[in-house]
Amino acid sequence: MSSAKIIPPGVSPEAAELLERAYALDSDEMSRALYRDWAQTYDETMLQGLHYQSPQTVARLLAAHLPDRQAAVLDIGCGTGLLGQGLAEHGFGTIDGLDVSPEMMQVAERCGVYRRFIEADLNLPLAMPDASYDGASCCGTFTHGHVGAGCLDELFRVLRSGAPFAFTVKLEVFDSLGFKDKLAALVQQGTIRMLSFAHDRHYATSDQPDGVFCVYARC
Repeated sequence: MSSAKIIPPGVSPEAAELLERAYALDSDEMSRALYRDWAQTYDETMLQGLHYQSPQTVARLLAAHLPDRQAAVLDIGCGTGLLGQGLAEHGFGTIDGLDVSPEMMQVAERCGVYRRFIEADLNLPLAMPDASYDGASCCGTFTHGHVGAGCLDELFRVLRSGAPFAFTVKLEVFDSLGFKDKLAALVQQGTIRMLSFAHDRHYATSDQPDGVFCVYARC
């Protein structure tokens, strides 16, 4: 897959290099190392260098399908807290952040919008009870070099009945990482139901939609 298909046009060389490194990840060790190195400058790279708009889009989607602003929300792959800040702007006050990188979560803690943080690898079972949350969000995690659709069973397990999960998947990996088939299977099994599904742009500089943005609710 060529970089031209991955990197939005008009971004700085520094931002492009970091994004290419992220898309090239193929192990948990590489992922931890990248985000350890990137934690302090991630927001600048994504917002100023790449004009990243997915956090606002996902926050808006969850807000549209979860009217209770006191609901307990799990922000999956919370990173430095870009999505958490978007959720807080919509009035959500009980947000837990989950991420594989403690360094990224240290930056997110400065935002002051999270109740607590959970260090976890989405490739492994989650150490939390069933039906723990009223809603969930995820942005920037389901993409090249990251976790595949196998984590969805665990993520929906920790949601209460009726809880919406708003998330985005990089369009180029929606099929190849198994998200299309896995979501269809969970719907067929009666585990989840689709509330919203659309293609949209991850970056303001993208010349066409490059992401799947959707909301599914736990049945």
